[in-house]
Amino acid sequence: MSTPRFSHPYLRIRDFIQLAFGSVLLAFAVTAYMAPNRILDGGFTGIAILLHHLFDTPIGSVALALMSVALVVGYFKLGPSFGARTVFATVLFTLAIDFFNHVIQIEALTDDLTLAVFYGGAIAGFALSLIFHAGGSTGGTDVIATLIKRATGVSVGRVLLFIDLGVASVAGIFFGARLLMYSLILIFIETQVIDLVLNGFSATRRLWIVSERADEIRAHIVEHLGRGATLFEGTGGFSGEPRRVIVTYIPRRMVTPLMRDLHDLDPDVFVAVDAAAQVYGEGFRSFKNNP
Repeated sequence: MSTPRFSHPYLRIRDFIQLAFGSVLLAFAVTAYMAPNRILDGGFTGIAILLHHLFDTPIGSVALALMSVALVVGYFKLGPSFGARTVFATVLFTLAIDFFNHVIQIEALTDDLTLAVFYGGAIAGFALSLIFHAGGSTGGTDVIATLIKRATGVSVGRVLLFIDLGVASVAGIFFGARLLMYSLILIFIETQVIDLVLNGFSATRRLWIVSERADEIRAHIVEHLGRGATLFEGTGGFSGEPRRVIVTYIPRRMVTPLMRDLHDLDPDVFVAVDAAAQVYGEGFRSFKNNP
């Protein structure tokens, strides 16, 4: 029977520090770039911004009220750990919005919609990725996105993009088509930054190599590159003959030299190269200190 694993106290503290920083940074993006320029972020925050401009209601308090249902669903569907972190991030995020608006009274850093969309989307996307990485959420549509990700494997950023399109479209009704288009651009930037930060710039490439000289190629990869290589037995789709397939993971900088070596070893070699978003294990990133 395997021994249950418990997260180290340091990791829990690190996660809550990351949640706090991400929540405050997200609130800053809302108050300094989005809300003053009537740019609607997706989800309940976007609705709160809309109501603020229509009825002068406080953005943070209204957003927290709207998020209450999502918080309850997230707690029961995603577990108490996710729930506690989500409650922490959501309350801090919404309180920080009203603090920035009514206590510090931050004004818009720019009235240029292009700059507001770019910086607001980039900062919000980075802040949300910190929150997601620490195992939390801000209690809005990202709770739904996380549920869908767990069920289907579709990335959080992609799910958020489609969910938030409907919410941002409300901007076109009340603020006109121009602000609708800017809102959609902001959501696109935000979701792309989320995926970029969570998945990273892939520095590792996965090579699928099919060759009649598989043993020599495997030995070359192991001995000359110091990388592992796994052999599979396959069958050619057209010929129906047995084929040996090598799968290896190497740094991006090694791809071109290896391709030259492969051609020298076997001029008829077949190679497919794709990006590996995250690789953990010996020779790559460690599981330690990663959620």
